[in-house]
Amino acid sequence: MGDKLPMRLSDLPHHVRERLAELPGRWRAVREGFREDPARIWHSPLTRIAALIVLGFIAVVGAVKLAGALTPGGQLRAEKPTRVATVYVACTNPGCRVSYTAHVPRNFKNWPLKCEKCGQATVYRATLCPTCRRWFATPPGAGTLCPFCQERERAAATSQPEHRRAAPDEEDPW
Repeated sequence: MGDKLPMRLSDLPHHVRERLAELPGRWRAVREGFREDPARIWHSPLTRIAALIVLGFIAVVGAVKLAGALTPGGQLRAEKPTRVATVYVACTNPGCRVSYTAHVPRNFKNWPLKCEKCGQATVYRATLCPTCRRWFATPPGAGTLCPFCQERERAAATSQPEHRRAAPDEEDPW
């Protein structure tokens, strides 16, 4: 059978089966041809493409190494981890409630910290409120509700009297 592909899809399995049966003979012919003329391998487009891919990979690796040698650090590497962490903290004292960044060791567990403003040991990690965009302390065991938003809600509730519904009229029950 020729190298031409079948026109119908139903003939494809038969064509593949015949090509697989011819494979050992074809492989033998390729080996014998290579023994006769070893330079023949470079005439194959598949070999040329594979060689170009390998040469391209080597060129990219070489360019990365050259760029690493030309950088001031001498190598292209990630930064080394620091020994301290920068964390947002806030004071839980209702009279203070200041927030700032603190530099603590990475394995720090001795909460609370001493407040820079009021001097009390009431400083914990802080969370950013999505509503008012202010930092507030989140001590262990306490809720994650923003005290600034809670105060504003309490002030709004006390300043506005509740509207009470009038008793329904006996004639009109709605």
